[in-house]
Amino acid sequence: MHRLIRNSHLLLGLFSVLFLLMYAVSALQMAHGIPVSSETHDASLTAPPGLEPRPLAHWLMDHRGYDGELGEVKPTPNGSRFRITRAGGNVLVTYDRAGGQTTVHETSLGFLGMLNRLHHFHGLRHETFAGAAWGWELLLISVALIVMGLSGIYLWFKIYKERAAGTILLAANLVISLVLLWSLRA
Repeated sequence: MHRLIRNSHLLLGLFSVLFLLMYAVSALQMAHGIPVSSETHDASLTAPPGLEPRPLAHWLMDHRGYDGELGEVKPTPNGSRFRITRAGGNVLVTYDRAGGQTTVHETSLGFLGMLNRLHHFHGLRHETFAGAAWGWELLLISVALIVMGLSGIYLWFKIYKERAAGTILLAANLVISLVLLWSLRA
């Protein structure tokens, strides 16, 4: 049983390491204000008149190649305004329902910007396969980290020669976490 738990602990750690590195890099970017590179492109086009935001977003995805999820839908006096968001950027669409005139402002993010957006993705229900797959992968990683923590405590308890180091690390982690929680409470 000990060998199974040890091997599972190791495999879960190897499975999770790339996702944890991605979160670490994006957390550093956000915490230290490292600038994110981006490119913008503007376009004007004519879409079919009289569309609601969701059918228009699907039309833009099918005919113009934009991909992502519809969000931030707001009515305007003549039509609507919304975003099509993906991890690598977003498209801001302004639409005139009467004539079909559509203005598209596309922003493409660099690598750090994409990691930043992935850091903020949440939930399991997404319109795109990639978004849903990312949500399920994060759920698996979260469960893996909980199992790793529990198996790590078990292994620490069973391997007597590592108890002193484990006790120091657990105590330091507890103190740092409590100090940070206390200092961030306001």
